[in-house]
Amino acid sequence: MPTYDAFISYNTRDLAVVHRLAEMLHEAGFQVFLDDWCLVPGEPWQERQNEALANSPCCLAMCGAHGLGPWQNEEVRLAVNARVSGRSMRVIPVLLPDAPDSALKHLDFLDRFTYCDFRGGLDQPRSFTRLCAGIRGEAPGPPEPVAAALPGGRTDADHRSGFNAPASGWRRSSVVTAARAAATADGAPVVLCGLPGIGKTHVLCDTADDLRVGRTVLALSAGGTTAAEPRFLVDEVNGRLDRAFGRGLAREDLYLRDWPDALAALLARVADEPLLVLLDDLGTDEVGRTILRSFAGLRDCLVLATAQEHFADTTDARHILVPPMSRAEGTDFIAHMAQRTNLPVDPAELAGQLPGDVLSHPLALRTFLAHTAHVPAALLIRPDLPSDVLSARKLVATAVARLPDVHRKALAHAAVLDRVPPADLLSAGMALPPWFTASLADLVPRCLVVHVAGGIEVPQLVRQALDDVDPSARRAALHDVLAELAGLAAEAESEVPASLAGVLAPVALVAVETGEWRALRDAVPDRMLDRFNARGFWKEYVLLTKALIEAVDGLGDEADRVRLRVRLSRKIAQLGDTRSAWQLARECEAVPGAADSPALRAELAGQRAFLSYLQEDDRSTLHELGVCVDLRTRTGDTAGLLIAHKLEGNVHLRRGRYEEAAAAYRTALAVGGDTADARHRLDTEASLAMCEARLGSPESAVRHLERTVHEMRALSLTIDLPRALHGLALVYERLGLPARALESVRQAAATPARDPAVRKAVDRMLWRLENLQQVTRSAEDGRKAEGEPR
Repeated sequence: MPTYDAFISYNTRDLAVVHRLAEMLHEAGFQVFLDDWCLVPGEPWQERQNEALANSPCCLAMCGAHGLGPWQNEEVRLAVNARVSGRSMRVIPVLLPDAPDSALKHLDFLDRFTYCDFRGGLDQPRSFTRLCAGIRGEAPGPPEPVAAALPGGRTDADHRSGFNAPASGWRRSSVVTAARAAATADGAPVVLCGLPGIGKTHVLCDTADDLRVGRTVLALSAGGTTAAEPRFLVDEVNGRLDRAFGRGLAREDLYLRDWPDALAALLARVADEPLLVLLDDLGTDEVGRTILRSFAGLRDCLVLATAQEHFADTTDARHILVPPMSRAEGTDFIAHMAQRTNLPVDPAELAGQLPGDVLSHPLALRTFLAHTAHVPAALLIRPDLPSDVLSARKLVATAVARLPDVHRKALAHAAVLDRVPPADLLSAGMALPPWFTASLADLVPRCLVVHVAGGIEVPQLVRQALDDVDPSARRAALHDVLAELAGLAAEAESEVPASLAGVLAPVALVAVETGEWRALRDAVPDRMLDRFNARGFWKEYVLLTKALIEAVDGLGDEADRVRLRVRLSRKIAQLGDTRSAWQLARECEAVPGAADSPALRAELAGQRAFLSYLQEDDRSTLHELGVCVDLRTRTGDTAGLLIAHKLEGNVHLRRGRYEEAAAAYRTALAVGGDTADARHRLDTEASLAMCEARLGSPESAVRHLERTVHEMRALSLTIDLPRALHGLALVYERLGLPARALESVRQAAATPARDPAVRKAVDRMLWRLENLQQVTRSAEDGRKAEGEPR
């Protein structure tokens, strides 16, 4: 039996935050026992937990919003009894972020132990230091000096690093002063507007420096993948709130609702916290307006954003124009950069020779000054050059044109992989060629590529200049990257890494932007979308499907225009947005040729049936299913027939008509055959087994469910696994096997559930079985004490 540094005892309702704290301890080098990590499936769990507790010198009693769980209560009492009986056992109460202030008053047998307090969030260094010291059996000592910390308020990671806006000692004071005054006037959001590359992000960060005291900073990029699919922003906010306060939402809670509702639910958890929210590159469309309103609605939240345009119909936002730099600002900027980089130039003289649009444009001016390290400034500003040669875009284009071919090729690849984290590239299996990394070493000093926290970034002005100089460069690089990603996806047929999904999503946006629709369609076939969906990469799935819809609209492929919209409609309906799902279904009906194709009409009827089912309109569901089955039978679509009959069975199962449901499920399996999609087949088999249990064949149901669960795990089909495990637990309980039932329902609780109804059912059953076990054990202890036989 292995030994551990600490045994973690927790309430199953706090599993998500306990996981995060356990990961922090693991990263700090501790070997911790967490049942979700350490118990071997198929072995008796109770004996293994008792052995682990006996082989741990320390028990961490986690206490969250719900107090101690019934089984946790027994574990902690065993640890306390071990200490009382003379064993060297430390019991450390750990107050989790959601624990009430009165938590210790209710822990009557723990109130004499020194506790660790994480009620202010898991990002409390002093609390974590105390916890680590307690596990080692040492005093924590005095706190570390905090001279480097900013006064007042917690902060997330440095807000400048993600935006590539390092503090330089030079700022546009007049604009920063105006932005600061607007932000503190009445609390309305402040939007910094201006041309690309004009310095809005630097003004944003400089203003934030003046306002961050006493506030937690959330620095969020609102462009790129976020603009295309807002769930990327929701995910980012969830991670930031989790790190800052320990108040993130579980993944299934986050995804099973429309993204504005998910964002609102997250922000409601920090409604009383003083926040400073930075939104860089915010779009002025409905998505951008919704994001702005969501943060502006918080009670004590300052919002600063950058955008290229005004929010024309948003009257409660204050707009601050970030204008081109004045000649005095440009001269001051040259002097500052010359001092930092030791350039042999006279700022006033150089400013007098430069054309206004270069002197007034920070990115163009920075690029010009960077090139004086390679070409003397006097040559760059020769008086015989035409006046338009040194325009901002022409200047950068000239710099790009002078690059060696291999450097320009690397710049094109960097533009395709813009802001993709290098760690994701490596994890996905993409090998960065030596010429790429070698070229970056030259491109960065020339200010053509910049390092950011999320990878590398090619400024918009540089991308435009690259397209001017070599219009085919980005397209060629895109084809190379897409071909490599498609090959990696084919190699990872059975298991798609999350990093591959994360890389493909932003690259798809480049394909849409450049009009490389056929390359995108070829690189993301339907089977890849299926794998992303089956493995829970839903935000990437939605973004890629949206990108593919733009591609097939451009290609004019009528069948794909319908099928992809049906895919997107189904997924966003599952994510809680039935209004948009119906709108997509209506768009499908307007696609030319959709009404003439039996296969496409079957797709639409099936989707209308699914949406009606979600809205519990069983009559409409069965009517549309009848149309769908007739059309799919005529076209010989066995895969579609399986799905249609499975949905029919779900309608009957919801009504409690088990014989009719079982008949529909058997029909689905019969028509699907051996070539049926594994996920739909296994989900149908699990549903059929549940019906069999209801109809009096629990032994047969157990065999079917055990095999189904085994296959789901073997194929990594975790989406429907909680439902199958819950059904198995119910049948075990019916057969008088409570220990197996409890083990199955615990496994179900530890696996994210797609359906909130399944998750609630699992939580209720887990609570019931754990309490029943506690009552049974207490009764047995009572009989033992009285000398009664068991």
